[in-house]
Amino acid sequence: MAEVYNKNATSVLDIYKPAKVLQLSVTSATGEKYWPHNDGEGDPWWTSSASPKFYQYKLVMTVTEYSHGSHKTREHKKYNGLDITVGDWIAGSQDGRCMQIISISAKSATSVTCIVEDVLRYNTFRSSTGSPIFSVPGTALLFTLNEKGKPIIDPLPASVVSTDFYPNVTSRFEYFNPAENYRLEKTAHGFARGDVIVVTQSGTYQKANASTMSRTIGVVSVVGPGPNQFAVMPQNRIIDFNPALPGTAGSYIYADTDGDLTTTDTGKVIFLKIKDSLPSNVTSTDATITATAGDIIEINNVNVTLTGGNASTVISDINNATTTLVTASSLPEPTTIQSNTGTYNYGLLGGYIPFSANITTGSGTFLVNVTTSPSGNAQYGAGIANGTDIKNTIDALSIPNFSVSVLGSGELKLSETSGNAVTIVNVQNDSNSNVPFAGASSVSGLSTSTSATTGAFLHLTRADGGPIDIENTTGTPAEDFAIYSAHNGQYPLGLYIEHGVRSGGITIVANISARDGLTAQGGDMAYVTDAGDGEWALYVYTGAAWSEVGNQDSAATDAQTITLDFTAPGSGFGGVETQDLANISPGARIIDIGIDVTTGLSNWTGSNAPTIEVGTASDLDQFLTGDESDLETAGDYTANPNYLYPASQSNDLSLKARIYHRGATAGAFSIRVTYV
Repeated sequence: MAEVYNKNATSVLDIYKPAKVLQLSVTSATGEKYWPHNDGEGDPWWTSSASPKFYQYKLVMTVTEYSHGSHKTREHKKYNGLDITVGDWIAGSQDGRCMQIISISAKSATSVTCIVEDVLRYNTFRSSTGSPIFSVPGTALLFTLNEKGKPIIDPLPASVVSTDFYPNVTSRFEYFNPAENYRLEKTAHGFARGDVIVVTQSGTYQKANASTMSRTIGVVSVVGPGPNQFAVMPQNRIIDFNPALPGTAGSYIYADTDGDLTTTDTGKVIFLKIKDSLPSNVTSTDATITATAGDIIEINNVNVTLTGGNASTVISDINNATTTLVTASSLPEPTTIQSNTGTYNYGLLGGYIPFSANITTGSGTFLVNVTTSPSGNAQYGAGIANGTDIKNTIDALSIPNFSVSVLGSGELKLSETSGNAVTIVNVQNDSNSNVPFAGASSVSGLSTSTSATTGAFLHLTRADGGPIDIENTTGTPAEDFAIYSAHNGQYPLGLYIEHGVRSGGITIVANISARDGLTAQGGDMAYVTDAGDGEWALYVYTGAAWSEVGNQDSAATDAQTITLDFTAPGSGFGGVETQDLANISPGARIIDIGIDVTTGLSNWTGSNAPTIEVGTASDLDQFLTGDESDLETAGDYTANPNYLYPASQSNDLSLKARIYHRGATAGAFSIRVTYV
């Protein structure tokens, strides 16, 4: 699965550096890959359709140097081909059709060879013919995006662009803004638009649930293209310019006591790491490296003095200079085999299935048995396998250190990265003319025997994904090694959280077991609907354990609850007495009135039974009338007036209780008034 690059200019932002804008002359564009996934809805351009279209192209282009006034760029006061990196964008100067650089195979100050991709197949579906590429040969412009997903084209060389160029470029990024629709990938993710996505502690993307909501990245806004890509609308800013983000994807990153960043919980979370860095790598193109003693090569602003010798000596010199931010190593020269078009039996790469051969590499012997031909069926007819079908068959074997690609003109290219010999032994010839898999007059045009290589390349890696800037200080070591500057990696991605002060959330769960299963951070709260006694309870996570802060019983003894106890015999003229309960302020709301009769009143006199009313001096039964309780029978009686005393009043409201005890000699009850 190809990596998604979320790079923007912020990762190398410097107030002393101008925007990188370069004029290009694209001399050739060769189709590199067809789109491999069928959407199941009639996609007219995928690889096995009647009219497959490439979504990746190999470009060869010359670069016009741009002179500026900054001393902070890789080479003082200029940008050239050596400053072009993976993640940069290229737009045709006439139609503004944009493609992103995903790999670079060769570059110099004046020329670059790279692979570009029609990101999200935007151009493919914009064109009535499904063609994603701008006019070639022709001129183009290279540019970068800012942190808001906007193209930075300053200065715009108006002499080489049409009037349509800038409106088309800006519209492309307005329609699908990469900062507002952040592209991510997960094999066969299965997400749907509207799903809330989190990054788990193990660094995987999943749909959110009650226990993982604190790790939310955003909401899925786009699904695809294909089964592995998706985009989210992030819930907060995502940064890609801090190489010092510790931990791995899924880690919370905190402010340390000394001002650094740490994965240790200090209570001050700043970022949620959502993607690990993609290392930057560059490999020399000369497999027979020798160095000149005394030459000095500058790597990321650090001078490395070479002591001479071969690749192993150069590697030692670079690794001893520990502040270069890179690690040097050697890579064996790969063994490569490419189809010889002159040995095709049918005049083109293809054969009638089934046919097979054994491929032997340094990893063992593997049977390549081509039995299906979906791509060839669309291109040539039923039962004929083409290069893509053969490639897919080999890919399915997962041969270690072995890769295969289909070149734009249809040839197969095999690569054994460890440099071992590769042997192909034909097993079953094709079913039409008995044509073998490989060799002279064959289906594939591949050689049956390729010797091991003997060379070694100088390889530099920067693990944090930052740039590898290379310049000559003394001599010409960069040219001697055939190595160039590169920034084909990406810094780690971090989701910014609440300006460094974490806001805890409240999660509702059914029981204590569900609470203990939550992934919590300090300050998070859990509302447990049944804490084991059939009543609710509220807990806060201290960072180490859950601590109860309240429950249903404690809530029932609210400080804004007034209680008055009455025990017979009472007082007052004629068996009636009035008691003051409390004064409440303007704006207060009376929620309920409760009468808790613990022992019913008895031995009273007269024809009317004992009753109680609650109200105000002007309306003594405003909130509780006499028939809403039974003072003769033990029980709990409640009225819910839900009365709001207007905030516009200037005086407190005096609450009163009028008790008709009728001279009872025994019994007791309590009056309870709750307000907020």
